Amino acid sequence: MKKKRAEIRDYFLKTYSLYEKLFELLKDEQSYYLTADPLRHPLVFYFGHTASFFINKLVLAKLIDKRINPVYESIFAIGVDEMSWDDLNQSHYKWPRIEEVRLYREAVKAKVLELIDTMPLSMPISWESPFWAIMMGIEHERIHLETSSVLIRQLPLEHVVPNDFWKVCPFDTPVVENSLLHVKGTTLRLEKKRDDALYGWDNEYGLHVKEVKDFKASKYLVSNAEFLGFIEEAVMKMSVFGMKRVGSGKRTKMPRCLCFGVKMRKGMRFA
Repeated sequence: MKKKRAEIRDYFLKTYSLYEKLFELLKDEQSYYLTADPLRHPLVFYFGHTASFFINKLVLAKLIDKRINPVYESIFAIGVDEMSWDDLNQSHYKWPRIEEVRLYREAVKAKVLELIDTMPLSMPISWESPFWAIMMGIEHERIHLETSSVLIRQLPLEHVVPNDFWKVCPFDTPVVENSLLHVKGTTLRLEKKRDDALYGWDNEYGLHVKEVKDFKASKYLVSNAEFLGFIEEAVMKMSVFGMKRVGSGKRTKMPRCLCFGVKMRKGMRFA
């Protein structure tokens, strides 16, 4: 168990520090308070959110009985799901200074490391294990590593700075001609049991059986160039731009150009 405990400790530290390193791409403190996407919170929320998630889950699991910062664990708790009840009015929030959030993250890190070092550990780690909340927090931060990087890429370029750790992809290949391939329909069975050896979120468990009809799928992954063509054609056909409400809840937006592209005199440059 000593080796497994050390492995979990290392995984937590690498994930936690990697997430913080992502925010080094922001030019200054003011950049944290920008809303990169109108359907999301400012970046300061996501900087504090993954840390508060650990504490909220640990309290829920009764693994700790004292919060680190009840105010932070409230304002950083609830994200945005693009639903009608989302509160995106920034006047309802008083976001803390970034240095204060950094200190909070340090306090959370110390508490999580203390628990990793002292809690009873047995394998496998099941839903009933005290380490389940720790693993959930780590995987949750890994998810936000991807989603927060997307939001940072949506910022105006003047708010983002180069960083040697996050290198620009050196490969630039010509666009290949895509095509649709026929896929024969079948009975699809999705199942994940509670005693599955791999970690999963609660909505991944259970059984779902679905009859899938014949369909077509692209031979290659859709490229930015292909998607740009789709956007340009759609924009020309749309008479109403901006926000659209679908049904009674979910909100979507019709983009005028790619979120990760910069308009140039000759086409687009992709972020």
